[in-house]
Amino acid sequence: MSLPEKVWRRASAYYEIARPFSLSASAISVLAAGALAWMDGLMNWPLFLAALGGALCLHIGTNITNEIFDVRNGVDTITSPRASMAILKGRVREREAFILVGVFFGIAAALGLYMFLERGWLVLAFGIVGLIAGYMYTAPPLEYKYRAAGLPLVFLMFGPLMTLGAYFVVTGTFSWEAFIVSVPVGLLVTAILHGNEWRDIADDKRYGIGTFSSWMGSKRAYRVYVGLIAAAYMTLALAVLFGWLPTETLLAMLSLPLFVRAIRNAETRRVGAAARDCDD
Repeated sequence: MSLPEKVWRRASAYYEIARPFSLSASAISVLAAGALAWMDGLMNWPLFLAALGGALCLHIGTNITNEIFDVRNGVDTITSPRASMAILKGRVREREAFILVGVFFGIAAALGLYMFLERGWLVLAFGIVGLIAGYMYTAPPLEYKYRAAGLPLVFLMFGPLMTLGAYFVVTGTFSWEAFIVSVPVGLLVTAILHGNEWRDIADDKRYGIGTFSSWMGSKRAYRVYVGLIAAAYMTLALAVLFGWLPTETLLAMLSLPLFVRAIRNAETRRVGAAARDCDD
């Protein structure tokens, strides 16, 4: 194999465990904060870009950490249909994966230092909480994904913590509107994670993994999934109705058909899974 082919294969494996398709979850939190700061006339572009870069690097580091410990704990195996095979098949060694975690967390820390120098100690507090929460999602000693605490903590991390933190970095202050915006953002990101956990309920139960979704069971998990999405849009509508957010916020409702389709697809999968269980 030629050197370019080796480099390409290694880069592809790194790309796989970084899971860049998931980064919209953290990006939307910072983008929402930036949009609000811009509407308030307080946009600071260098600090906004630093906040966005820091959030994305923390997310990538968290994704890779999750890959490492899902393999270590037997959650991801060679027969798992949706598992990344990069570590399982040896395309990325565990040591390499930990180095990548250090690189991305290190970049996030460097950006955090810049934000700390500009905005003070409170930025440091936000960053430390985000770093610990990201690493210990599946890493010991907390491993809170496996202790049925993943969903509520993800809501807090991707909702209030990340959105309010980004708004503070950009503007140097907090606002009631930023908190309101953080709620639907957190709910939708939590719905995405919940959908993934719900999809994996059977495998998680087989390996004794106690996620929030496996703890509540498939039927209730579906109801929670629908409830999270509905609550996100209701929060936006009520915020506009009470004058807490501008009318333009209702443009977000244009995405509602996509989530209705996601709910219908989820119901189809749930009914199919229930039928297979009955056949078994």
